[in-house]
Amino acid sequence: MIRMRGILGAVAIGALLVIALAPGTQVSAGPNPLLDPANGHPFLGNGKPLPHPSTGAEVTFDDERALMSDSQASSDAPPDVAVSALGCANRGSVTNPRVNQDCTLRRQAEEQVAVNPTDPTNVIAGQNDSRVGFNHCGFAYSLDGGTSWGDGQPPFFQHISLAGHTYDAASDPAVTFDGTGRAWYSCVVFDINTNASGLFVTRSSAGLKGSAYANVGNPSAFVVAEAVAGDHFFDKEFIAGDMRPGHTEVYVTFTDFQSNPNCKKSFNKGGFCQSPIMLSKWATNHWTAPIAISGNSSLCVGGGTFNPQLPSNGCNFNQGSYPVVLANGDVYVVFSNFNTPTLVNQQLGVRVKADLSSVSAPVRVGFDDETKAALCDFGRGPEQCVDSLNIRSNDFPALAVDPTNGQHLVATWTDTRSAASNGNYDIVVSESTDGGLTWSDGSGGGTVLTTTGAYFQPSVAITHTLGKVVVSAYRANTALHTSAIADGKFGYGFFVNSGSGFGAYTNASDSQTLPSPQANPAQRGFLGDYSSIASSPGSDTVYMVWSDTRNSNASGPDEDIFIKKVVSP
Repeated sequence: MIRMRGILGAVAIGALLVIALAPGTQVSAGPNPLLDPANGHPFLGNGKPLPHPSTGAEVTFDDERALMSDSQASSDAPPDVAVSALGCANRGSVTNPRVNQDCTLRRQAEEQVAVNPTDPTNVIAGQNDSRVGFNHCGFAYSLDGGTSWGDGQPPFFQHISLAGHTYDAASDPAVTFDGTGRAWYSCVVFDINTNASGLFVTRSSAGLKGSAYANVGNPSAFVVAEAVAGDHFFDKEFIAGDMRPGHTEVYVTFTDFQSNPNCKKSFNKGGFCQSPIMLSKWATNHWTAPIAISGNSSLCVGGGTFNPQLPSNGCNFNQGSYPVVLANGDVYVVFSNFNTPTLVNQQLGVRVKADLSSVSAPVRVGFDDETKAALCDFGRGPEQCVDSLNIRSNDFPALAVDPTNGQHLVATWTDTRSAASNGNYDIVVSESTDGGLTWSDGSGGGTVLTTTGAYFQPSVAITHTLGKVVVSAYRANTALHTSAIADGKFGYGFFVNSGSGFGAYTNASDSQTLPSPQANPAQRGFLGDYSSIASSPGSDTVYMVWSDTRNSNASGPDEDIFIKKVVSP
C-alpha cells in the first residue's frame, strides 16, 4: 500500500493521521483554491489582508500550470527564455562571487546561506532555480570560504512519495548544518497534474559538505508533510540544526494553509480557514508528525472568523516562521501574525522544548505596521510591493541567537511605522536579553532603521567572538516610481551594531543602481521572499547572499545569486 502522511480536517489544527491509498490513486487537479488567481487573496470584511501563500510558491505554481496548459509544440521549453549557453565568465566579481554556476540565463532568487560549525571554510546556499524548465530548488556549496562555488539540484524528483506522487516543481529553499557538520536542505514541492503538494527535507553527509544530498530510497526519511486534495498547502518552511558539537537534531517550521468550502466568503473566495505554524523534528531516521506551535493568546483576536469552532483567541492567521536552536537545545520560533483588529499586525514568538514536550504561549516580539504599504497588482488584486521596482514584498521576520550570550536574541523585519509615504519601508530590530520572554519592540520600543527609500527582506546574524549584530537587506533607492512602472534601482547592503547603536548602511553589492527585473517578462514582479546572512564560527566573519540583476540577456535583466564575505564588519 502507498501511504500518505496527511493533516486531516481543513479547520482542525494539527490533527495527524496516516491514510492508506490504493496504488496509483490520484486526486484530480482543479484550480487549487488558495493559489487560483481568480480567487485572489483573502481579506476580512473590513478590508484587512490575511496571510496567503508566499510569492515564490505562487510564481512557481503559476509557471507550472501555464506550461501544463500550453498546447504548443514548445510547451516543454523553460518558462522564461530560450535555452542559451553563452558562458559563465565575467558574471560575478572578486568582491561579489556568483553563487549559482549554471551557464543559462534563467532566474535564480530567494536565497539562504549557512556556515559549517566544524569547518568555517565550508559555506552552503540555497536558491530558487529555473534552469530546468519548472522552477526547482537549487543548492550551492563552497569549500574555500565563499571564493568559488559548485551547485546542483536536490534529489526530490526521482522517487514516488508516500502518497504515490512524483513532483515537478519546488520553491522556498532552506539550508542549515547540524553539530556534526552535516548539511541539510529543504523545499516545498508541487505536482503538475494534481493538487498534491509536500514539504521535503534531505541531508548531505559530513564528508560531502553539502556538495551532494542523499538520494533517499525510503520517502518517509525526507517527507515531512504531504497532502493530495488541495485543502492543505504547505509553505514558507525554514530549517534549523542544533550546531552544538556532536548534536544531530534538526527542526523544520512551516505554514499549513488550510481551506474548506465552508470557510468561503465574498471576501475569501478561496475558502481560507486558517494558517497555523507547524514544527517537525528529525528523529534518527524519520520526521516526527508535525505539531501546531502558534497557539492561543490574549494577543490574538478573530481566530474563529471562518470557523466558529476554533478559539476566538487563536493565533491562527500566520505566515513566515523562522526557527533557531538555543544554547540549551530548545527551539525559538518567530512568525508573522495577522490576528489583530487593525492593519498593524504583529510578530510573535514561541519557545519549544527540544523533546517537543511543551510549547510556550506566544509573546509579542514586535508590531508590524503595514498601514503605509505600497500596493501593486500582479494578477490577484492589490498586494504589498516595492513600488519603484514593481516586485512583491512581505514582512516575514528573521531571527538570530547570540553565540556569545545564549539569552540574547535579535529579530528583524520591515514595516511602515516611520514611513513618510506609502512604500517607504523601514527595518525594525527587536532584541531580547532573557531568552525570548520579553522583547524590546514588544510594546513598540524597538530600533527603527529609518530610510529614504525602501529597505526590504532583511536578515540578521550575530558574530561569534565580539557579538556584533549585523542586519543585511535590499534597498530600493526610491519608494515610489516617478514616471513609469519599475523605474527605480536597487542594491544590497548591511548595518552593524558593535554595541553603541547601528552605523550607516554599507554597500554589499558592487552596484547600488541595479535595474528592476520588470523588463524581463519571466522575472518581472519577483525577487524572492527573503535574503540571508550567516556568521562564521570562531570569528567575526559574516556571509550575506542576495539576488541581483547585474547580468542581462535579450529578454532583460537576469537574476543571479551573489555573496559578500565581510571580515570583522
